[in-house]
Amino acid sequence: MRYTTHGRRRRRRALLAIPIAVVCALTVGTLPAQAAVEETSLGRRFNDGLDTRLSATAFRDAARSLGYTGTSYTAGRSADDAWSDGLDSGVFALFGHANGGIFQTDEGPSDDQDAVLVAGRTQDVLPLYANVRFFTEYLPYTDVDDMRLLILAGCDTAQAGQLGDFNKVVVSRGVDSVISFSDLVYYPATAAGTSPSTTNYSGNYFWSRFSYHVTTGVTVSTALARARTDLVAKEGSAGGWDRYVIRGAVASPGAVKLQPAGEGEPWNSQPLATPQFATTASLTPVNTTTMQGPAGEPLTTVQTAEGVDYRLAADGSLVDLVGTPATSGDVRLGADEARAAAKQFVQRNVAGWDASWDLVAEQPVSHIEGDALTLLTWRPVQDGHAGAREVTVEIDRRTGAVTYLASTQGTASATAFAISRDEAIDAARTAIGNDQGSTTALADTWNASRWTVTVDRGLTGRPGAEVPDVERVEIDARTGDVLSRTKS
Repeated sequence: MRYTTHGRRRRRRALLAIPIAVVCALTVGTLPAQAAVEETSLGRRFNDGLDTRLSATAFRDAARSLGYTGTSYTAGRSADDAWSDGLDSGVFALFGHANGGIFQTDEGPSDDQDAVLVAGRTQDVLPLYANVRFFTEYLPYTDVDDMRLLILAGCDTAQAGQLGDFNKVVVSRGVDSVISFSDLVYYPATAAGTSPSTTNYSGNYFWSRFSYHVTTGVTVSTALARARTDLVAKEGSAGGWDRYVIRGAVASPGAVKLQPAGEGEPWNSQPLATPQFATTASLTPVNTTTMQGPAGEPLTTVQTAEGVDYRLAADGSLVDLVGTPATSGDVRLGADEARAAAKQFVQRNVAGWDASWDLVAEQPVSHIEGDALTLLTWRPVQDGHAGAREVTVEIDRRTGAVTYLASTQGTASATAFAISRDEAIDAARTAIGNDQGSTTALADTWNASRWTVTVDRGLTGRPGAEVPDVERVEIDARTGDVLSRTKS
């Protein structure tokens, strides 16, 4: 039985005696018994240029279309207000600077005064510091028990830090599903005065696509996987957004849906692990629909009795597929066996792939608790550099089933590298405007031949709550022009 009410939430605020800036009139007394559920998303353009405003508004608009009373804040939010937003929201989304156990919600006049939400430790149950609030202040299974989804869209939010572990704290407080990330993630880096409407790339594009996918009625796990495919198709890089981690207080947090709109509830859904299968043709379709692809093109989406969803392009080629990994049992595939099984699956299901492609990534990954996955990515080689196609597979080392596959392609038809590595680094440094930090440069071809220069300046921000300061600049390898700038 649900016992969490907005009235109880107001009493909780009074007990803590914390001054809260109320930005929306409370109309609880006049609402019917089944009041609309609030969605709140926070983003802003930070002083270093990281710009998440479009992510916040895109997700707000998606939530509104599903029946939530969506609200977005795009000019910063104090720690007190952000904490209260979580208290009042059935869906709560944070987009911006973060680190293990830390999320920055606003800039301060100095780093010491930056506003941050912190996971918190056992002893962190009261707000003891200016501009810092703890998730551990929420009473377990009371204050945020009716939160269906929490999004922590920042660097390393799936990692534990000195100030706590978001995933452990949030699950202990009863949130149904929480999305976090186990690595650096990137958003657009913009100049002051840039219109949010011009920033639909990198992380903002990922969350725009995720927002679209959740409106189609799929699970958060499937929405993340499809947004990941769409981003790689557009830019030739997942930008860290492929390293999503899903935890939660329900039995299967990845199976949570936002449609229809509603508060969280203790669902007991436990999708069965995907069995090993050879081709999509061997699966049993149960529903077929047409949905919008990343460029607005129609894609055919197929749901199967085996729990695998896949998308097909107009020519019938496989765009991506999503299954469910096993979370218990013996791991029976070693590295060589997993690689061989993945190659065999790709050869059977992806037209144009062959064994001459370079294996450019092979590493363990995890999205849900207990899974045992290996990620493998292949790119063709053109003139010594990775060419404008990519196939990525995640294979379950317990069952041998492929639980994610994406086949994507850029628009470039030829390679051209007139600009050297050193020239690309110089161009990136000029664009950034300083020469601090270590640099790396990677050459490939996607929508054009390019150098991706990464500048790592370590950590910055509020002492004790620092966040990664990493910037990526794409340089056109034909002309030396800056194609894009993104920020961690």
